Amino acid sequence: MIASVILLVGMTALLELCIAAAYTNNKNSKDTSATLLAQMVLEQVASQHPDSTQTIKLTDCVGVDHTVATAGGAAPNGSGANLDTGANSPTAGLIDWSQSFSSITSDYSMQYTDCDPNGRQTVYDVRWNIITVQPNETRLITVSARPINTINTTTGGGGLRFAIPVTLRGVGGP
Repeated sequence: MIASVILLVGMTALLELCIAAAYTNNKNSKDTSATLLAQMVLEQVASQHPDSTQTIKLTDCVGVDHTVATAGGAAPNGSGANLDTGANSPTAGLIDWSQSFSSITSDYSMQYTDCDPNGRQTVYDVRWNIITVQPNETRLITVSARPINTINTTTGGGGLRFAIPVTLRGVGGP
């Protein structure tokens, strides 16, 4: 009887460990997708001439066209999503995630839907800021992305509780 209780406690702990591992694996997969999405936006913006005001179209898996603005703005604020300007902030110079999505300048943010073959859709909040460092020469591009929810279209369930944004920075020039 005592051995059965010990076995039950051990198996319960092992089950909890397996569930935690599966959740962590899923979260890591979403973080990787956020990184790839941020990289895609960064590369698309960097591929344009620093003085270009041309926009780029990206289409997500549900057919929504997203416009990506590539025009830069003057330092220190640039164009697009707000940057964290706190001198002592650990995220100084990165995208300020306290800014509401609806208040970001048009075409400098998107809610991009990514689909997988199993019927799951993950929506990512992607924001970027472009600072013209030297006109006609260089600009600093900051892109940040994070998953905001996961929808399982086969069961109707899913959801992410919290995700730290992925942030990439690059310098673009001719």
